[in-house]
Formats: sequence, C-alpha cells, structure tokens
Amino acid sequence: KTLVAAGLVRLARKRDLHALAVKPVETGCPFRDGMLYPEDGTLLQEASEGDLTLDECAPFRFSLPASPARAAATEGQYLNLHDIVEHVLALGDRADFLVVEGAGGLMSPLGEDEYVADLAYDLGFPLVVVARNTLGTINHVLQTLIAASTFRDGLEVAGIVLNQSTPPGDDPSTASNAREIRRHAVPPLVADYLVYVVVLNLFVQFVPQAITESFSVSLLTAALLLLVLHVVALVKTPLKARFKAASAGAGKVLVGVT
Repeated sequence: KTLVAAGLVRLARKRDLHALAVKPVETGCPFRDGMLYPEDGTLLQEASEGDLTLDECAPFRFSLPASPARAAATEGQYLNLHDIVEHVLALGDRADFLVVEGAGGLMSPLGEDEYVADLAYDLGFPLVVVARNTLGTINHVLQTLIAASTFRDGLEVAGIVLNQSTPPGDDPSTASNAREIRRHAVPPLVADYLVYVVVLNLFVQFVPQAITESFSVSLLTAALLLLVLHVVALVKTPLKARFKAASAGAGKVLVGVT
C-alpha cells in the first residue's frame, strides 16, 4: 500500500499537482533516534518532497505491530476518530491531490466501535484497494468490496491495484488472479503489475529521473498514471459539494488507499 501511495504522489507531482501523502496511524514503529520511527510515513514524506513534516505525515505512531486500537491500548492511549479526520482535512486544504494510506484493512479497528472504514466514510474519499497477487486474493478483494458497499451508506471504490511484491514461486494463481478479479469485481482493476519490491523501490525513489531505465518500471508508471487520471475524473465534480465546508471545494482530489 505504501509503495503504491508513494507512486501516486510522485506521478501527480510530476504533472504539476501539489500532491501530498499521509498515513495518519502507523503501528509496528521501531524506536530509533529517541522516537518511534514511522517507516511507511517516512517513505510517504519523501514522496511528498518534504512539504510535510514527519509528524504531519504520520501523526499517530505506536510500537506494537497490531491493529491501531490494540496498539494504542497497549500504550494507554485511545485514538479519537474526529482528531484523525480533522488532521487529514487540514492537510487537504494544502494539497491539490491527497493520498491517505489506511492502517491494515478496511475493517481494521481504530477504537472499540470504530474501524478504518469509519475514517474513510467520515472523510468521504474514494478508496483504492491494494491487494497482494497471491492465493486467496480473489476472496480478499471481493470481501473488501462487499464490506465497502455495505458499510453505512456505502463507500466509493475508485479501483483495485493488484500488487506482486514478492516472487510468485510455485503459486499458479498469480497467472489468473487479475483475470478473475476483472470478471467478478464491479470496480475496475486499474493496475496489475508483476514487479518485485526492488523494482518498486527504484520506482518510488527515482521517478521521474530514471523512469525510462526499466521496462517494468515504465509499465508500472503507465498503470499508476491511469489510476491518477481515473480518480481525478471520478471525484472532480462531487468533491465541490463533499468538501465545501472542509476545504472550500476548489477542485481538490483526495484518495484513500486501503
């Protein structure tokens, strides 16, 4: 999720949009240099080219690698959904294109009765579902889509990204998962790429400088660019009404990654 979110921001900035990325809640943070170090948040901050501080990019950080609610509870803390929403919307006022990365899956608990889905609903951002290309991903994707469509009044899904972050090995499902997801899912599969984590890291670090140096990276770039354009087209009109009070409308584009 983090690499896809960072890639979206890099591409949007390359096309002269003031794009930012934020991961409001990050768990499993190691203790480094006297603080809890958000590895995902740091990558997103770098993709935002320093326009956010680390505390703005990853404001709520916990050491336990668990759900946000559980990780916060072990440190005697409680996550306030309103505070998270206000923080994200404040960043939205500063951006043309804002990518928000979730913590865990759509139904990962943020509190006793609140989930990442509640955050997505309160923000009103369309979702980008990022899934691993591995055995079981068809069920995972379809269950996420069902949860999104039935949560409260329903959550808008902009598209699905199928990600191969490790070599497929002996898993034969990797050859057909994309085809099956396209067959069964209503939202479009907007990016399907077979690139490993080394290539993804090169993409995030060196786009646009080295964008033509790898055929795989170029394919990934094209796929993510289509996703950017798709999201812009999807949310450009309703955003004016959806965020009138929070961000003065003004054609902002905001995306949630789960």
